[in-house]
Amino acid sequence: MTLPSNYIVEHRNVKHARLRVHEDGSVRLYVPQNFTDQDISKVLEMKATWIASKQQYFKQKGKILLRRNELLLFGNRYAYFYSSQYKNKVVVNEESRTIQARRNLLDANVQEQWLKSVAKKYIYPRVAELSENLMLPFNRLFLRSQKSKWGNCSADKNISINWRIIKAPDFVIDYVIIHELCHTLIMKHTVKFETLLNSHCPNYKQAQAWLEKYGNSL
Repeated sequence: MTLPSNYIVEHRNVKHARLRVHEDGSVRLYVPQNFTDQDISKVLEMKATWIASKQQYFKQKGKILLRRNELLLFGNRYAYFYSSQYKNKVVVNEESRTIQARRNLLDANVQEQWLKSVAKKYIYPRVAELSENLMLPFNRLFLRSQKSKWGNCSADKNISINWRIIKAPDFVIDYVIIHELCHTLIMKHTVKFETLLNSHCPNYKQAQAWLEKYGNSL
């Protein structure tokens, strides 16, 4: 049996076949040990439409490509340059889109710690400002490292925001914050919630579309 180069089949000690399509378009199929080539072909044939739809979905999702010396901040690419001049601070030049620092911001761990500090300085006052302006009070605010969520609001009106959203444009950050503030009034995603969200964030669909397309790059 000849399969496309991006199809991988593994025989395992499982009862049923399991199929997964990855973001790069590759397909991985886990099958029971006694599965024959004919069985495998049958599964792939039955799931052909589903596989194609998943591959098309991932193909349409965008990816923000950065050069080796670039960082993503507020939806913009910034070129990083090492400078011994700045011992403890990081200098961000919005006009030239450059970042200068003595610390190595190209190191993943160092960069994450710095971005978390930027997120803390920006998001905390922004949440407080929007909360007051929209008259949507909350209890406590936390910055999290959620894997699949950009924000969360508990029944106690405690709000959590994913620090990685600091890499997104301002209007997307505002959308995430306003979304969670709206949950302080309406917990579920009902029509009433969507109406409230739209009244406070008219461009929320554009923000959702941006996250849908580029969220995996953050």
